[in-house]
Amino acid sequence: MSSRILYRYIIREYLKIFLAALGGFLFICLVGDAAERTSDFVDASAPTGLILLFYLNQLPYYLIFVLPASSLIATLFTMGQMNKYNELTAMLSSGVSLERIFRPLLLLMLVVSALSFLINETVVPRTNEKKKDIQDYRIKGRPKPVYGVRRGVDYQGEQGRRWSAGQFKLDTASFEDVKVLRFSGPPENLRINYRIDAGGARYEKPGSWSFSAGTIRYFLPDSQEEWMVRFDRMVMTQLAEKPEDFIIEVKEAQQMNFAELKNEIRRKNRNGLDVSQDETELWIKTALPLTNFIIVLFGAPLAVLRRGTGPGMGIAMGVVVYMLFMGSYYFTRSMGYNGVIDPVAAAWASNVVFAAAGIIIFIRVRK
Repeated sequence: MSSRILYRYIIREYLKIFLAALGGFLFICLVGDAAERTSDFVDASAPTGLILLFYLNQLPYYLIFVLPASSLIATLFTMGQMNKYNELTAMLSSGVSLERIFRPLLLLMLVVSALSFLINETVVPRTNEKKKDIQDYRIKGRPKPVYGVRRGVDYQGEQGRRWSAGQFKLDTASFEDVKVLRFSGPPENLRINYRIDAGGARYEKPGSWSFSAGTIRYFLPDSQEEWMVRFDRMVMTQLAEKPEDFIIEVKEAQQMNFAELKNEIRRKNRNGLDVSQDETELWIKTALPLTNFIIVLFGAPLAVLRRGTGPGMGIAMGVVVYMLFMGSYYFTRSMGYNGVIDPVAAAWASNVVFAAAGIIIFIRVRK
């Protein structure tokens, strides 16, 4: 049997189950999510078209998570079918090695992993942002920010400064009801150096901000004492924050791609903030797409090892394996969030464990 014919046959049979499983998992995810949000939609009297638009933007995020499950189910079901009709036995008897049987699936999964990474980098951040806008401003009816005006400012600036204000206007580069706290020290033992409470503040020139009608409190190190000064006008220099910084909306990790999240981590590092959660999410962006390849590397030899089982048992086994994988994924991610283990290890531990197990099973079935 030529490799081209063999590969085409295996991939054709595989894709039938893969696409069916993918559609089924996406449907389950969307129905489950809709059940949780029904009361929100009803309370807001959200039109059907807007709800459909919300879930259209929800699809890419779910797609990244259900691709590995679909890959595993398709692998175990396809191998189960080939077992049931003795096709696998016939291939092995005719001299076709397990490597040749698995090769088209693994190559296909490398392509799927690459596409998953691209979708997660280019599509998911944008659709997550659109989904949040639809939920917050069009369904829940919250007032949408006007460009150049930001209310409820909460911004982590440079050199440990935390800015908060009732409002900021870009055209006048000014704050209303502004507070600035300056922190120093390691994340686990931060201390306040000073706090500014002012009725307003205005950008004067690069590095310089003018505060009006307020107080500044200095907190002495290793002491409970503080020193307070009232002022009508006070100019602070060597402040790196620019007016444009306060207009940028703070995004969640899922609303940023790898480069954007890495820049956010660098900014937080400069300010001595804990970045364990962000760094874990950063490396998950590299690990999760490759899960499609890893889980087939594990599932394909497992299906051969359980050669007496049919496709139904293969599906059941796939569900159990996927639950174990996602359980380990969420467990290590939680440890990474809390700084218990290194963020890279938290993101990649499940992949490494299942890849190693897949290689061990493959070596066993070859014998």
